Amino acid sequence: MNTFARWGTAHWAAIVITLVIPLLLAWWSHRGGKEIRMRIVGSAFALLLLAEIIAQFLYSDRGQSESWKELMPLHLCDLALFSCILACTLRKQFLFEIAYFWGLAGTIHGLLTPDLAYGFPHPQFWLFFIGHGGIVGSVIYLVTGPRMRPVSQSIKRAYLALLAYAAISGGFNAVFKTNYGYTCAKPASGSLMDFMGPWPWYILSLSAAALLSFLVLYLPWWIKDNLKAAR
Repeated sequence: MNTFARWGTAHWAAIVITLVIPLLLAWWSHRGGKEIRMRIVGSAFALLLLAEIIAQFLYSDRGQSESWKELMPLHLCDLALFSCILACTLRKQFLFEIAYFWGLAGTIHGLLTPDLAYGFPHPQFWLFFIGHGGIVGSVIYLVTGPRMRPVSQSIKRAYLALLAYAAISGGFNAVFKTNYGYTCAKPASGSLMDFMGPWPWYILSLSAAALLSFLVLYLPWWIKDNLKAAR
């Protein structure tokens, strides 16, 4: 069984494919029959991500869990995936904002530094990079294809939605003794949360880190708008 090699050939190939394919699809969608082509590409991304969700559920331990409480799609990555699926098909601004900020802030780090035991061609390799690459790829396509973008109020909407998610998942966790969103405990496998202090203080640190990530993700658009206004 191949073990995963960070920055090995398969890792580089996955990153390049994640970046190149959405750009090629955006170029293709801007040719003749633009609206129809955009719907085709958006639907293809949505179906790919939906297939990954189903395959991950069936393949992972979540598919064998005896408790319905552990099967709820309430992890942040689940909601980011669903927002990408809906944004690709409906192209609504708020859905795009959730996909852009939640998806990119939570996925780019995982794509660059995967916590993955098995390498190509193990099923977990495919599932990991289809899921993570699909989120990044769909956002790249939404930006370069339909030309969607965050606006000045996007950070506030995405951040308030994140706080609402934390409150709802925290309430669910308190009632059903689960740990969606890691609001009750840090991941057992170790993560950046280990450097953010004990519970509940690491939740405040996570909130600040999320806001900083959102600001960084909006920075290119802020620079673009200010350069345009200065002309």
